Order: sequence, then C-alpha cells, then structure tokens
Amino acid sequence: MSPFWPHGAPIEIQAEDREVNAPQAEPRSFLWEGRLHRIQELSAHWRIHTYWWTEVEIWRDYWKVVTDTGLLCVLYQDLTQGHWYLERIYQ
Repeated sequence: MSPFWPHGAPIEIQAEDREVNAPQAEPRSFLWEGRLHRIQELSAHWRIHTYWWTEVEIWRDYWKVVTDTGLLCVLYQDLTQGHWYLERIYQ
C-alpha cells in the first residue's frame, strides 16, 4: 500500500522558477522527515483549479517526481498560499 496524505504532509522545498516572475516553480529537492531528497526526474506536472465557486477554493500545481533516495512521489504547491506538500509515495 502506498502512503497517502489527502491534505498533504508539509515539506520544505528548494525550487527554481521556470520563468522570471512566474508564480509557480519547478521543485529541485525537498526536506521530509529530516532527510534531503534531490529530484532526479520530473515525470509529470498538472494543475487543478476546483471549488472556485465556494469559500474553499483549491488551486494547486502537482508534480510526480523520482528522487535520488528512490522515492516515486507526488508533491503539490498550494497556489493560494504558496506552501508545498507531499501527497503520496508509491511503493
């Protein structure tokens, strides 16, 4: 079974802007459970914008990545707040 955090596990991220002044950034590495995970491969990127008609709007950039520590995982950035989260690790 793959660990899944439906509301995300907060992570610290190092990212690189894709364009000057771009609101989104490409993740390069992240700190989770006291360990640095460098991203070796960005295998997918997608954006969701839903519940815009309610008070709980969800607007996120998702990234499926492979790390140098052997993780295949999904990260996302909450575009309304700018915070990053780990959502899933595939095993």
